[in-house]
Amino acid sequence: MQPSRYGPRMAIHIGCGSWRDDEYVGVLYPKKLPEKRRLAFYTKWFDRVELNATYHALPKREHVQAWEAQTPAGFFFDVKLPRGFSDDPSAAAQSGLCERMHEMIGPFVEAKKFGVFLLTLSPSFTTKKHSLEELDEVVEKLRPHRIAVEFRNREWVDGKRLAEALEYFRSRQLVWVALDLPRIDSPKLLPAIDEVTHPDVAYMRLHGRNPDYLLGENAKDKHRYAYTERDLKEIAARIQKLATKAKDVHVSVNNHAEDFAPKAAIALRRILGQPVLPGIPEIPDGGDQGSLF
Repeated sequence: MQPSRYGPRMAIHIGCGSWRDDEYVGVLYPKKLPEKRRLAFYTKWFDRVELNATYHALPKREHVQAWEAQTPAGFFFDVKLPRGFSDDPSAAAQSGLCERMHEMIGPFVEAKKFGVFLLTLSPSFTTKKHSLEELDEVVEKLRPHRIAVEFRNREWVDGKRLAEALEYFRSRQLVWVALDLPRIDSPKLLPAIDEVTHPDVAYMRLHGRNPDYLLGENAKDKHRYAYTERDLKEIAARIQKLATKAKDVHVSVNNHAEDFAPKAAIALRRILGQPVLPGIPEIPDGGDQGSLF
């Protein structure tokens, strides 16, 4: 393996859920950069990406191999589990999906560029219809890889349920996903609960604070929010607190509307004292060598 251009791993790893968005041109990429080279340029800004596309469809292994080849040593991918796991994790575990996930991430694992699996439970995964033990088979079949779990129904953290959920996570070594969401009282929106349930990894996802979140017809509508400097300083303090309890903190800026996510991610790096490029890198004549790191 080549030496990491990032040097020793920092405790806090910030990234977005995509590198492909056209709206990121002019923020992360020069205008004339071919789309197929965006990932290589993305790595000049961040040392991780949350691969959300796998929620909708699993890529072919050759595509994963190509993505791995475009990234330097020290970069890593957190991979979102397919929607089947969100709706019915037990059924998904019995369907062969776990075996397919192992196969898919093979190139990342071999190159030591795999982070964790991300499981976002559906809002319909409620305490009345489901139990946390339904995750047991997923945990077993995805070993030895770590799994971060995001709740999307408030029932799991109300009253004594929160203590029960945290105990379950710790006993299975699941990674708790802390959230930044609109401050709205709704069963669909969880409050900020910053917990570390795995000694090696803490995880935070930023979905924006759109006051009209519940009226949004799609994900972009819901996440249409540009974080302010004040918002990000508050979030940075939360991240730093998590970093005192876990070896690594994975932070995904997920307000994917317009160019909000990369701008917020860059600003977070700056607030946290991490190196930030002074501007968009130029397209080099002889490849994509050299970086801020």
